[in-house]
Amino acid sequence: MSITATMPDAYVAEFIDLARSANIHFDIVNDRLTMRMVNPNWEMWKPCRHLLDEIGQARIEAYVRGKAAQDSAVTRWTHVSAERLHMAAEAMR
Repeated sequence: MSITATMPDAYVAEFIDLARSANIHFDIVNDRLTMRMVNPNWEMWKPCRHLLDEIGQARIEAYVRGKAAQDSAVTRWTHVSAERLHMAAEAMR
């Protein structure tokens, strides 16, 4: 079993936060993991690249997909809750 298969989400999240602090962002675009760098901090690139190689693309992609699914669920439930609250307010008028 490889180290990446057992790496907890918390560790991958720390890597994502470190990368974000260096202006490196990971997203799913057209069903593929993409890495976007906007004015990156090049001094941080070497440790980020090392961790990227250590963790592996597959594990990072799984985390980013899972996080996107969680965020989508929260957004949907927030929208549903807002609609219900609005309907309740209308019913009380």
